[in-house]
Amino acid sequence: MVIIRTPLRISFLGGGTDHPIWFREHGGAVLSTSINKYIYLQIRQLPSIYSFNFRIVWRIIEEIEEIKDIKHPVVREVLRHYFPDVPKRFEISYNADLPSRSGLGSSSAFTVAFLQGLWAQQGRLISQPELAHEAIHVEQDLLKEPVGCQDQVAVAHGGLNRIDFSQDATFRLTPLPLPLGRKEALESHMMFFFTHFEREAGTIEASKIRNFDKKSRHLFRMQHLVDEGQALLLNPNEPISRFGELLNEGWKLKRDLSETVSNYDIDQAYEAAMAAGASGGKLLGAGGGGFLLFIVKPELQPKVREALRNMIEVPIRFEHRGSHIALFDPEFDPVAIDSGQLRDQHPNQIK
Repeated sequence: MVIIRTPLRISFLGGGTDHPIWFREHGGAVLSTSINKYIYLQIRQLPSIYSFNFRIVWRIIEEIEEIKDIKHPVVREVLRHYFPDVPKRFEISYNADLPSRSGLGSSSAFTVAFLQGLWAQQGRLISQPELAHEAIHVEQDLLKEPVGCQDQVAVAHGGLNRIDFSQDATFRLTPLPLPLGRKEALESHMMFFFTHFEREAGTIEASKIRNFDKKSRHLFRMQHLVDEGQALLLNPNEPISRFGELLNEGWKLKRDLSETVSNYDIDQAYEAAMAAGASGGKLLGAGGGGFLLFIVKPELQPKVREALRNMIEVPIRFEHRGSHIALFDPEFDPVAIDSGQLRDQHPNQIK
């Protein structure tokens, strides 16, 4: 049995410039961090007593004989393209700390976790850069999804980073060396609220991508905000509230990329938080729903909390580990269980 724990992520600045349609011509950059909220993917070989070959537990429960009939697109395509010669009888169970389709990179986290877990099942460790590259390949090339490249890199590596995307489709990840006090100050200014809206990111992303040509000035400015945000965070003399002002500018630019990015309820909530004292914020992910992030001075946070009392506030902190194997138990082998080997070797484990 293998259990993979993969963090979710927050994208602060530069989102949109991580899409290959943009960065293959202009380059791109994002500023993002992984957070201490995770998805958990359990993978084990399925005992032969079951009549099906695959059991996938996600929004639905699938009990399937053939790969081609699997509904989960990532599971189906990864099994089909990466492991054609491996005997396939797997149970795959997904759990998460926060809802999926909420702008935190959970889809890419699943892809990263599934690749890492299946390779671990085969006795192979994969590096974080390779893991990110392969997850990008799955989502963009195999599934043809209109997604960028930041999520896969962010959740595979973990940490607070600047990620640059080159025209040759390579990326460079640079950790931001924030002193502990500065990092804690940034965390203490962050407020995180669930809007109760979930959405399909693909449709929203596709709408934004269609507007890239006529919104190029927006994207160039969004890219430049990454430089400003990095410099501000690394300067201990700059107040954290100024970082919120950069997020506010970035949110306005992002909102103008497509009418599908926001809606009346989100706009009302955002304005209420700003009126209550937030220095800035943004809706995370593609848009349309999910989580709102605000930068708020600690003494003003009770007012913002009251202004958004109909939303769920979720406390978060940064994390630095990235996707990793939380449990690897090679002795948990259904083939051995079927044959009674584990009962002979470990009489106190199997009753």
